Amino acid sequence: MIMKALFFSVFSLISIALHAQCDLITPLKEEGFENLIQISEDGGLQLHYENRRYRFEGVALKRVLEIIAATPCLSNSITIIIYNKGIPISELRTQKNWIDGLISGELSATTFNREANFSFTTRKRPKEKVTNSSYLKSDVAVGARTDYLIGNFDNPIRWTPMLLPSFQSTVARGTQINTTYGVVLYDDLYFWEESRFRYAFASHNGRLPGGIFTRISAGYFEQTQYGIEGHATKFFFGDQLRLDLNLSLTENKFLDKPPTRRAIDKNHFSYGLKATYRYAPLTTDLSIHYGRYIFDDTGYTVLLERQFNEVFIGFFMREVDRQIVGSFGRLYEKNYGFQFTVPIGTKKHLKPWYIRAKTEEQFYLDYNYTGGVDIGRRIHAPGTVIAELEEYYPSTLQKALESLFKGH
Repeated sequence: MIMKALFFSVFSLISIALHAQCDLITPLKEEGFENLIQISEDGGLQLHYENRRYRFEGVALKRVLEIIAATPCLSNSITIIIYNKGIPISELRTQKNWIDGLISGELSATTFNREANFSFTTRKRPKEKVTNSSYLKSDVAVGARTDYLIGNFDNPIRWTPMLLPSFQSTVARGTQINTTYGVVLYDDLYFWEESRFRYAFASHNGRLPGGIFTRISAGYFEQTQYGIEGHATKFFFGDQLRLDLNLSLTENKFLDKPPTRRAIDKNHFSYGLKATYRYAPLTTDLSIHYGRYIFDDTGYTVLLERQFNEVFIGFFMREVDRQIVGSFGRLYEKNYGFQFTVPIGTKKHLKPWYIRAKTEEQFYLDYNYTGGVDIGRRIHAPGTVIAELEEYYPSTLQKALESLFKGH
């Protein structure tokens, strides 16, 4: 009897020790990852996680692979599913020995990428309980923006820099709120601009059968637009071809109106269809968008953009008919320029909590060489799943690993 009890105790201790060795949830939770699920399926291991700790998804994936390599007693077949706002986005199918080789330097990132399988996932979230949920956690972030004009003889550079404190929260799976306030530091461009709300909207993000990403938003948006918007995105051939459909019904309205300013009282129905081809070896996108924009101008926008992990550099051309619908004649206008997006702030944020202070992750600036700056404008919903998809592209994650493990 004593021997049985002793054997049972030793067996229990061994089981607990093995479970601790095979556990990925604990180290990932300690690192700050959220929406964690670890399950065994068909003799393999399946890991689900969401990153809000690291600024760039490629860096987050590198950290997850390091934790997997440091954890013994795992199945050789491993599938990693990456989330955003509680929505499964990307998938990596690989093997434990390949991960070990990548981390140790015995296997190059190029070879790892060739052996592993990166894709957009079609999996649903498992029914198992989530560890460290991301819901009802909020960020108070601070970003920056600059509106400017170059080329006047009396004043070569006129600009209006501002800080953009914001409040962002995921209140439920796929559902978020975003409020952004613009603090004007200096106004040498408009001569009327003052500190006011720039955004105040709620969005619901989803993924339909067939891998169609969707978004519907309502509230106040940039360009003094108030109303609702919807967006759908579908990928073909991995991330090589992307189709986007956008619709919005808005009116001009200030959330808090500056003195002496009055928005034009007019409803706007805008729509657009965009096709994007990605040349994966150079992570370069060529896109064309045609539709009716938010100020009733109809036309197209062509954009050639190169992605370097977190940095985006693009050149665009727009041509629209600015004539108001219902009037006679046409008024064509072209606009050429370039735009870039660069990372700002810290590479690693504080661990997500009910309220967390952080820096905004990106700074965006465009330069209009010619033509009106108010043409070809669409509703922008920052921080939503569709707005952040480029970080989750299979080719983006592969390129990130190659640059992060360069020299290993």
